[in-house]
Amino acid sequence: MTKVNTLSKLVLICGLATATFGATSVMAKGDMHKQGRHSQAHFLLSERGADKLDLTQEQQTKLEAIFAAQKTQMQALKGTDKESRKAQRTAHKAKMESLLSAATFDENAAKELLAQRHEKGEEMGLIKLKTQHQVWQVLNAEQQEKFAKMQKRMGKKKHSK
Repeated sequence: MTKVNTLSKLVLICGLATATFGATSVMAKGDMHKQGRHSQAHFLLSERGADKLDLTQEQQTKLEAIFAAQKTQMQALKGTDKESRKAQRTAHKAKMESLLSAATFDENAAKELLAQRHEKGEEMGLIKLKTQHQVWQVLNAEQQEKFAKMQKRMGKKKHSK
């Protein structure tokens, strides 16, 4: 094997490992209830959020149903059993280690591992986007404008930390 070929494989392996660990990190932060106190659901379902946006009781009920459905979908996608999630992570890690320690690099196996992680993250992202769309439909035009401004301010605060 030439030095360039070996170097190319090493760079590819490092990129693969970085992408996998990055995807795992993003997926770990996927649950809306674990993102901290500034999640969209937390704010909209709080008394403060309802007051600031002048939400009616009917809107609050609809929002509760939307976020409950999102939580159910996310749990179904992730699985509710902590042990099975741990086993899945361990199995994925074992596949990665065997891929990286093999004498020859199996590009197809690497692509399959990345595709599995990407697919799950994509499904979670789709659930989140659908939820955001449903929330937006519950709000009237004035509330949408207020909420958009609040989100912009919250985003600026988050990025300044």
